[in-house]
Amino acid sequence: MRALLLAGSQSTRMWPLVETRPKPLLSIGGKPIIQWMIEDLKAAGIRNIVVSIGYLGEQISDFLGRGHGLGVKIDYVTQEEERGVAESILIAKEEFEDDESFLVANADILAGPKIIRRALSHYKDLAAEAVVSLTLTNTPQFYGIAEIDERARIRRVVEKPQPGEIQSRYAVAGIYVFRPTIFEQLRKSGDLTKTIQKLIDEEDKVYGSVWEREWVEVSYPWDLVQANRFVLDKQLKGKGSFIAESADIQQPSRIEGSVHIGDGVVVRPHTTIRGPVYIGPNTYIGNNSLIREYTSLGANVIVGFGCEIKESIIYDSTKIGRLSFVGDSIVGQNVDIGAGVQLVNHPLAGKTITSTISGQTEIVPRKKFGGVIGDDTILSPNVSVFPGVKIGTSSIVLPGTVLDEDVPSRTEARLHQKVDLRPLD
Repeated sequence: MRALLLAGSQSTRMWPLVETRPKPLLSIGGKPIIQWMIEDLKAAGIRNIVVSIGYLGEQISDFLGRGHGLGVKIDYVTQEEERGVAESILIAKEEFEDDESFLVANADILAGPKIIRRALSHYKDLAAEAVVSLTLTNTPQFYGIAEIDERARIRRVVEKPQPGEIQSRYAVAGIYVFRPTIFEQLRKSGDLTKTIQKLIDEEDKVYGSVWEREWVEVSYPWDLVQANRFVLDKQLKGKGSFIAESADIQQPSRIEGSVHIGDGVVVRPHTTIRGPVYIGPNTYIGNNSLIREYTSLGANVIVGFGCEIKESIIYDSTKIGRLSFVGDSIVGQNVDIGAGVQLVNHPLAGKTITSTISGQTEIVPRKKFGGVIGDDTILSPNVSVFPGVKIGTSSIVLPGTVLDEDVPSRTEARLHQKVDLRPLD
């Protein structure tokens, strides 16, 4: 069986990270999301993949090529204008119309190869018209939700239901097995959820493949933090550490738990690294720093003296000045963070964390979540960024500023203050 990998959406909910790259190329644990997914497809026995690209698609095709480096064969179909998931499947009609069946997967899913194998097995064993992977969720408002019967047949699907609209916690997990007849249904309805519901109503052989283990769909910035945790557990937990021979871990320093430390990394004395942690090549960590669990540092990152970084993703060539704190945050590429900057990850007592996503205020489903900083931005010394705040690409935040709202791209943010002077008696 072949697979169609959907990687064409602009994903505006991931602003500002997607201003400079498509979402599937956001890295976690040293690899882009789409590479993790392709490796899972390969492990599940699928080596012939068609990637549906659109927004900044050339970056994806340049990175993946024809798949030889990953041990798979990759072809591409291109969506010239973004018109939703249905269109991103329809443009692959000529590729799959002669196949008996094919697998469709979102390029922003992390779950491992077993969820794919299970969907393929259910499709074959149940002689299904279609199979939809499902997973349990505590936040049904963020996903498509399915109701199933005792035989795992899907009875109803609803996209991002309102409270009380559907009594189910089974989220559509972004992996499907279809027959080519799906193309004509999609052409008529123009909507994937409506098409699946029509198949349910007409065929009665649309089954849910229930996955009860961990699964992450990267739809919102905070999902990237959870995806990073998933990947580091998969890559490191219980598998020991990798420390490159060329890494320079200067004593006394302390490494706890499993870590991946790449070539040319320098760790200065009195630093503690608590795994699972990924540190990319040629990164420098200054004296007396604390790198806490579930942190990924990219290549050529500089962490200054006395910094604390917790459960965060720091992309390539970013500098973090001395005595700074970065908590549960995502910091883009080539960001310059000055001394004493605080990316605060905990709300005031009794408050929930909110973030503005595509113009709407969303409650962040995490107890702790920090800031999201776009590429090429400068945070001057002693800046504080409140939880859930996002700063666009190529912006400058001047010294001492306290940010409790988003900063657009290519914008200067400054604190205005008045100093009162009075003579001393």
